[in-house]
Amino acid sequence: MKKLLAIIAPIFISALLLAHPEEPTSGNDSDVMWHTITVIDYKPGTVDAAKEYIQKFEAASEKAGIPSPVIYWFETGKYDLVVTWKLPDGPAELKGKWNPAGETWWNALVTQEGSEEAASLLQSNYNALIASSNTSVARKAK
Repeated sequence: MKKLLAIIAPIFISALLLAHPEEPTSGNDSDVMWHTITVIDYKPGTVDAAKEYIQKFEAASEKAGIPSPVIYWFETGKYDLVVTWKLPDGPAELKGKWNPAGETWWNALVTQEGSEEAASLLQSNYNALIASSNTSVARKAK
């Protein structure tokens, strides 16, 4: 459960870190900043509800002192949203190790929603809005 929560937090989310078809390369290069980039397609008519859930996820991030991802809402194309997360430790962050920031975020969400069950329901309801998503790992020169 903690692994799932640590993955969902960097996505806001839920949809956000899914299985990668290719193994990321090593992130040891100090001249490179690594990111995950997730594109999300919501089911028809659910974008406004998704925005409300994302506001709650952002509020939990703020309370936890964890930076929110950078998000962009598309006006055209297949997808509705793109979410980018910095990976300060490179792609190694995605190899399933426990992430204390994920637990901190989850605890803030639980406090905000009033119980673990309510926080889980919030995530489940958000995930139900997603028709499809795709996550990739990218690098950018510093």
